Formats: sequence, structure tokens, C-alpha cells
Amino acid sequence: MIVIICAMEKEIEAFLKIAGETKIIKGKRLKYQDSILKIDYHAVKIADQDVVICQSGVGMTYAALGTQLAIQKFKPELVINVGCAGSLNEDVHVGDIVVADRVADWRYDVFDWERGLDSVYTSYPCDDRIAKIAGKLKSKASIKVGPIVSANEFIYKKSQLKELKKYYPEALCGEMEGCAIANTCYAYDVKCSIIRSISDESLVNGGYKDYYFNVYKQCDAVADLCLKILKRY
Repeated sequence: MIVIICAMEKEIEAFLKIAGETKIIKGKRLKYQDSILKIDYHAVKIADQDVVICQSGVGMTYAALGTQLAIQKFKPELVINVGCAGSLNEDVHVGDIVVADRVADWRYDVFDWERGLDSVYTSYPCDDRIAKIAGKLKSKASIKVGPIVSANEFIYKKSQLKELKKYYPEALCGEMEGCAIANTCYAYDVKCSIIRSISDESLVNGGYKDYYFNVYKQCDAVADLCLKILKRY
């Protein structure tokens, strides 16, 4: 069993457009912002594998909660978090797709804990098999394998970049859910993968408002790549 988790509705919609016929499995109803979040599971077969796709909601707390609920319900061998992210590297551009080899909480700061991608306190490994498959795929998008960072922040300020570059200079992109999902998977001893399509380069080349222009296209691109990976997994 494989679980795919998306934070936003537009991200899960991109999967449902191309996944084929799915069976809906009812899940929890959670209070979310000023509404109710329906964590329903869309079950589908992909290359003879049982896969469920669900929406967790935005941010670290809901990402961790959504991952825990899915793990407890389905006991998957692998959890994949798919969505969009902002570039943190001059060689990573809008339309590129980053497959994480490691993911870190860049805001996790305790006075005597080491911060960085090698730290056992702030970062977690990702499934290398997914990364290897992605690296061999023929794709219109440029696929890059490397570290991703997460926090409950949309990264668009120079002050954020200064801190990121101090502790996580190798980070290719930043987002808001990946590390919480990887941390939860680590706690349950479940493999995880974080895959992100780049929607903006606000700190590298362009304004953060590009995100709103690019996000739907990039959701489609990363969903398509993820399904191609699963067919070879």
C-alpha cells in the first residue's frame, strides 16, 4: 500500500484528473481554518499497486496529523508527499521538479542541538529508490535530486534566505509540509518521499506572486511525474 498526501485541494485535483477511476473511502472531518477539512481517501490501482490519495491541509500540524491518520488506517509501506515549492537555488527554476534525498525543518532551533541536513534532530532521510527512478525518467521537466526544507512559512523575505543559507546552504527548495510528513513517517518506521514542482523563484529570480500564476500548471506536472514513478516502483 502506498499513500500520496497533498496539502492543497488544487494538488489533489491534479492527481484525480489522471489517476483514473477511484473509490472514495470516508475519513475524518477536522476543523480547518474557518471551515471543515474532509480527509477522504481516493483509492486507485497503479501498476497493480494499491494507492490512496488524500488531502492533509496546509502547514506542518495538519501535514503530520494527516500522515498519522493515513498510516494508522492503511499501514502503508511508503508515503509520498507531492506538491509545489519555491526555489532556493540559482540552478532550480520554475517548472523543475525536485525529489528529496533528505528533508529538514529549517526553523527547528534548540540551543544545544545541531542544525543542518546532517543533524538527527532537524532532518530526516527520504526513500532513495524513488530518487533513483526519478533520475532515470525521460521528462519535459528538469528533475533534480537533493535536500528540501520545510517550515510554517511561505519563503519570500531576504531575512529568511539569510538564515536558510547559514544552516541549510544545500537546500534546493522550500515548502510547508514535507518535514512534518517525513518526521511522522520516521516515528512510525514508514518510508517516505517528498516530491516538489517549482512554482516560484521569489528569492532567486522573480517575485513570489509568480506562484499564483504557475501553481496549477506545476500541480499537474508533479502529479504526472509521480504516477510515472509509481508505475516503475
